[in-house]
Amino acid sequence: MRRVLVLTLALALGLCLALAGCSDDAARKADVACNGHEELCDRAYDEVAYPATHNSMSAAAEPGWFFPEQPDGIIAQLDHGIRVLLIDTWYGQPTDRRGIVATADKSRAEAIEQARQDFGRRAVDAALRARRAAGLAPTGEVRPYLCHAMCELGSTSWARSLRATKDWLDAHPREVVTLFVQDEVTPADTARVIEQAGLQPYVYTPEEDGTWPTLGEMVDDGTRLVVLMENHGGGELLPWLIPGFDVVQDTPYRFRSPADFTCAENRGDPDASLFLVNHWIDDWRNVPQNSAIVNARAVLLPRLRECEEERGQLPNFVAVDYYDRGDLLDVVDELNGLD
Repeated sequence: MRRVLVLTLALALGLCLALAGCSDDAARKADVACNGHEELCDRAYDEVAYPATHNSMSAAAEPGWFFPEQPDGIIAQLDHGIRVLLIDTWYGQPTDRRGIVATADKSRAEAIEQARQDFGRRAVDAALRARRAAGLAPTGEVRPYLCHAMCELGSTSWARSLRATKDWLDAHPREVVTLFVQDEVTPADTARVIEQAGLQPYVYTPEEDGTWPTLGEMVDDGTRLVVLMENHGGGELLPWLIPGFDVVQDTPYRFRSPADFTCAENRGDPDASLFLVNHWIDDWRNVPQNSAIVNARAVLLPRLRECEEERGQLPNFVAVDYYDRGDLLDVVDELNGLD
């Protein structure tokens, strides 16, 4: 009996040590990885491909969003491996309808026009009627929100989103994240909301010569948040608000079917070192279904390889709708040469 007990204890100890070894190995890898992979640490920021989401804030799982383009919110996207967030910022005001934000007066005409271009006049008018949002009375302070054009069709407090992002970065010290902002909010107000969220220490300020550090250097320095602005950079006073299309070039983004996909030059400096591939179908009525088709490896990877060859650059930001449909993360790993 004693021999059996000793043998049992020995086997249990061996199993425990084996499990501990596995645990230690996983912990070691986590301590040296950058964006989940040790191989990426020695690569410059512009030598890495990143999974990206288009209209990241417009999420089916978040309350109040008409025409969602992602399944869940920004923090869930980060948890699932998204590392570039394409977001839109607008000025909005709380209203007499709880939970509904109105686009601020100075932005309203532009927001309505963009919403009608994106979704059609009839769809926008129907959504406003469904929310009884056509005649809202603004009651609160004007402040920045994440909205896709009209805040009446869906909004998230940008301050609250940034505070949650800061908590996420605190909890994931070896991850590099990028915000690419369609900014209808001024650089000064953008800087203010980032600073108030406690994110300023994390924000990367570009080098004067335009070169990018490695992911490992960004992790070691703690400057793991890149902020790119579509419309207005921060100038000399706020150099960390980077004029996006000075450093990024992209493809067109309005496609009616996969057959329409092209790698043609669109926005940005043609010599920019970062390359954004916009990969979604412009049809708000069938976003999840279309995403499942175009995010599949058989469609996504050939297009990315075609764009890489045609433009002579690695697709750095691979932006899709409904990132959970298809094979985005695996395809990006393949672009990075990872197993």
